[in-house]
Amino acid sequence: MKNKISLLVLICSVAVIIVSCAKKEESTTAATAAAVPAGGSGSTASGTVSGIDDLTGTFHMSWFGQEPSGGCIDNSTAVAAMVTLKAVPSDTSSFKKQMIISSSTTFTESIKYYSDASCSTITGYMNVGYKNISVGDSLSGLGGSSPTKPTTAKKVSWNDDFLALKSNTDSTTTWFNSVFSYSSLSTLGFAQGTELKVTNDPDTNVSIWETGTLSGSSKTYLFTERDSASTYPDNWTSNASVWWQE
Repeated sequence: MKNKISLLVLICSVAVIIVSCAKKEESTTAATAAAVPAGGSGSTASGTVSGIDDLTGTFHMSWFGQEPSGGCIDNSTAVAAMVTLKAVPSDTSSFKKQMIISSSTTFTESIKYYSDASCSTITGYMNVGYKNISVGDSLSGLGGSSPTKPTTAKKVSWNDDFLALKSNTDSTTTWFNSVFSYSSLSTLGFAQGTELKVTNDPDTNVSIWETGTLSGSSKTYLFTERDSASTYPDNWTSNASVWWQE
């Protein structure tokens, strides 16, 4: 049952990002083309966010408590479920979902798709950038399981910044066009092999975050509750995401 719950949380968390991005892309204000890192805009880790211990570098989505090198999720059950739900392109054999602290005030949630099981051949990515991150008051007396969550957390707020997409294959191009079907990506300059970066309206998001450890691991873990546009969560829920730092 724990594995089924973990799979559902992973799929839902990725799907939420896709739906959220699709909605935000409708109100984009600009498109740019420029030289970008191999992992796309916002994929370079730099700086530390103050107010939460060890909030720096790159965090990988946790999968059943596993810590694969580079965060490469190649579990066939997970990949098949993601493909069936159309949460990743149909030619995906592995993927990475990462939270990248890109400066002291910005971070990126990135999903990268690969055609091989070792995350070597990238077929595309979706990077969602955020800015103006601010860590506020502490909460205590919290609880949560599967896995065990910290008993404390910090209120965190931030603004939407950008959406960056890149496709390297026909299947990924088709998938992106289906995800953003209500708005033609081509009108924004989307072309296979080139990153499309669009600026989002700076909507505000709020959540609770905390770093900590998990039993049996020496890694630093980051726990983030699903964000809201108006109300801070007052406890962890089954929608919380769990990330680990390599």
